[in-house]
This record gives sequence, structure tokens and C-alpha cells, in this order.
Amino acid sequence: MPRYFFNLKTREGTILDRDGTDLADDSAARSHAELVARELMSNREASTRAWRLEVRDSSERRCSNLLFATIDDSMSHLTPQLRSSLEHLCASSADFAETIHALRITLLEVRATMARAEGALHLAAVNGRALH
Repeated sequence: MPRYFFNLKTREGTILDRDGTDLADDSAARSHAELVARELMSNREASTRAWRLEVRDSSERRCSNLLFATIDDSMSHLTPQLRSSLEHLCASSADFAETIHALRITLLEVRATMARAEGALHLAAVNGRALH
């Protein structure tokens, strides 16, 4: 049975699923991602709408990328057009947060490279992985 990993992407960064879960196929992994997302959203839907749950298989292939806003039942009273606009806004916000996070990592890597070039010690890690 294939193993899937569910990495949570928030405004603050990514929380990696290091253990994974054995599931039958990509469809079962998507269903499991929805259950996990609903649990994480419970009673705080508005503050988690721009979060994503990235599903990867054991070969690190991205199987799906679930934006919490797309399954947020607390928005069911909105018109389809307004809901679509809000989902688009949440997706843009999530993209922006991921870009800022990537820029921060790049800055850490540049600082580490500059420190090594100057012969100084510099230690930086992201998600437990040392930056070089």
C-alpha cells in the first residue's frame, strides 16, 4: 500500500509530515486530506482558509494541494460568485505567504554562503534540515 505525506502550509511556513500514512491510492489520499483539513479548520475557519495541505507520495510526487477555503462549509451561505472570489483571494494569500517563506530561506542560504566565504561559522536550519 502506498505511503502519503500531508505537509501543512500556513502563513508561518511548512510543517512537514515525517511519518506519512498508508492509503490505497491518490483518491483515498485526497479524501484523507479533506478529513485532516476539516479537523484542523474546526472552529477557526476564517483564520485557516489560506492554509494548504500538500499531499505527496513516497517518491515526493505532489498528488494534490488542498486549499482549505475550497472545503470551508462556513462559507456555504455565500453566492457562488462571492465564494469563488473569496477562494481566489485565499489562494493568492497562500501563494504570497509561500513566496515570502521561500525568500526568507534564500536569505538564510545567502548569509550562510557569505559566512563560509569569509571563513566564519554560520548555522541555519529549516524544518530540521541544515542550510548550506
